[in-house]
Amino acid sequence: METVSEVSTAAVSSTGLRDRDLLGKPVGVRLEDVHRIHKMGEIAVPALNGVSLTIAPGEFVAIMGPSGSGKSTLLNLIGGLDRPTSGRVVIGGVPIQDLKDRRLADYRLQRVGTVFQSFNLVQSLSALGNVALPMALAGTAAGERRQRAQALLEKVGVGDRASFRPARMSGGQQQRVSIARALSNRPGLLLADEPTGNLDDEAGDRVMELLHEVHALGATVIMVTHDPEIAAQADRIIRLRNGVVVEQADQPESKEATQGLTALGRLGGLETLRMGVSSVLRRRLRTTLSAGGVAVGIGAMSFILSFTFGTQNALNSSLSSQGALRQVTVGATGVGGGAGAGGAASVANHKTLDQAALNLLGRQAHVTASWGSLSIIGGVQDSTNASLSDVTARSLPPRDSNFAAGSRSLQAGSQPASDTAPEAVVSSALATKMGLHVGDTIRFSGLYSGLVAPGSGVAPASKPIPLALTVVGLDSAGAFGTAALSISLPYATMTGYWTQMRDANNWKSDEFSSLTLVADSTASATTVKDEVTKLGYQATATAESVKSFTQILSFIGLGLTGIAAVALLVACLGIVNTMYTSVLERTREIGILKALGARSGDVRNMFMAEAALIGLIGGAVGIAVTAAAGVAGNAIVNSLAHQQGIPISLNVFQTAWWLVVLSVAGAGLVSALSGFFPALRAASLDPVVALRYE
Repeated sequence: METVSEVSTAAVSSTGLRDRDLLGKPVGVRLEDVHRIHKMGEIAVPALNGVSLTIAPGEFVAIMGPSGSGKSTLLNLIGGLDRPTSGRVVIGGVPIQDLKDRRLADYRLQRVGTVFQSFNLVQSLSALGNVALPMALAGTAAGERRQRAQALLEKVGVGDRASFRPARMSGGQQQRVSIARALSNRPGLLLADEPTGNLDDEAGDRVMELLHEVHALGATVIMVTHDPEIAAQADRIIRLRNGVVVEQADQPESKEATQGLTALGRLGGLETLRMGVSSVLRRRLRTTLSAGGVAVGIGAMSFILSFTFGTQNALNSSLSSQGALRQVTVGATGVGGGAGAGGAASVANHKTLDQAALNLLGRQAHVTASWGSLSIIGGVQDSTNASLSDVTARSLPPRDSNFAAGSRSLQAGSQPASDTAPEAVVSSALATKMGLHVGDTIRFSGLYSGLVAPGSGVAPASKPIPLALTVVGLDSAGAFGTAALSISLPYATMTGYWTQMRDANNWKSDEFSSLTLVADSTASATTVKDEVTKLGYQATATAESVKSFTQILSFIGLGLTGIAAVALLVACLGIVNTMYTSVLERTREIGILKALGARSGDVRNMFMAEAALIGLIGGAVGIAVTAAAGVAGNAIVNSLAHQQGIPISLNVFQTAWWLVVLSVAGAGLVSALSGFFPALRAASLDPVVALRYE
């Protein structure tokens, strides 16, 4: 059976850790008339009453006394966990009672190593992670701290337990891990608070042997104990009673030079994030629920923005590709009425829309193309003499305007071959009712000018003229605003037929229902509209109409986004609750971190990083769901569009890169802000109180 010394010697010889790398320069301790009074409401409870003592660098001192004598308070003052009510605590020549909180945290991090009676290991970390924790707080590189942590574990004889969490180790093993952790940042002062109090004799002997080894290497060791046998192993014993030193051997003369605190690195952002990830992964269910709430809020908001942006972009893209944004639509300023079949102008300010008006407006500056829109309502008869009434014949734009091909999206067939061809594109509704196919011959007989509706009291044409046509294409029912029962004729064919009907039936109505002017650019379309308006016509620029529509769409989207933001707000309240609960559950862990040298800012950043990670996860999930829903939505919309004879891809849901970044980053930021106050609470915890929390 191995002896304690054999185990320890083997550990030392196998570590490769040189003795001079184990510790920093030993420091001395001097207390001058130190008082510490605790306030409990209006009651003052003295813990230390005028304590003065000196501990030389490299000395091993045991502090004894009954419970309530002030031993732990004294150790907390020396360890920088507490401040005296009055008096001076000088460590290494530095009066630490005057240090600001940040510098006091630096002192704990680089000067002091503490071994606790209850071990105070972070239960969620492995032995290696616990030993490496102070080095992480000091900004030590990951590879270096892992290597040193492993060497320290081997030094104290638990190298084979590096991957074990505290719950899987015995009390003696946990205490040795605690000692290894205390040596992480090469302290010159080792504080041990009842290091053998919770151990059996064998484990206690091993721990004391390790403390003697550390002392032999030059460290100043201050140990609090109730056990006289343990205390007897120290160089000197100091006894306390009722907060007063009642017995101590001759104090050494302190000639120690001042040892200022060096500028160590601190916990970096990447390491803070890593610790946040670790914490989030340890609490999977809570993280899932909190992140799920964020995902719902972000998903709803991003889906609405995706639709709003996508619809605007698809509309602008589609109209731009067809040149529609350069179009200006011209109408009369008044409404034409009539007598007989065609009616007559009855409003004084009515501007006639005829060929003369088209020629006039087509010569305006910036106008590159112009045409009129003609329509006649009549009946259609097929080759079997089957007929259908109330069919609207419309004119297609001239082919040389480059708008004819884009004016219809066909389900079958093609556009007419020329502007004068006796051909027609029929709506799918008409084709279905009459059983028409591409290649069939039909006859159209006009009865009313397109500006006169059947049933309006105006008599139909007395001399309808049949127009023989060949069906060359099938249009979608009602596509782009066309009538459900309609045929579309080449421009010259339609104008010629309208002229024949006008002359034969003495129609008096305007020749065109509207005029279309095409500007040389989208920007000049407004100029063209203004000039046409000055001439007394009613004009509308498509670009302006689209802009107004997209603005309305934006306002609607903004309103819906506000509603979705309520869901995100609820999720944020959930994060606040989650983080407050986390602070409560991890109070002891926070105390450990502060005792090891974490600054309040480090603790605050850890909790804010955890909250931000919950938001980032929720934001990523939310935008991923939005993107997937957008793909599915576009597939459905495009399928319906194709069924209606619209072969273009509308893509009304567009998850732009900026939306992805905005959603994920916004979720992280909002969540981090939600965790701000819980993080402040965590940062403000008193380490002494937090370490006592159960």
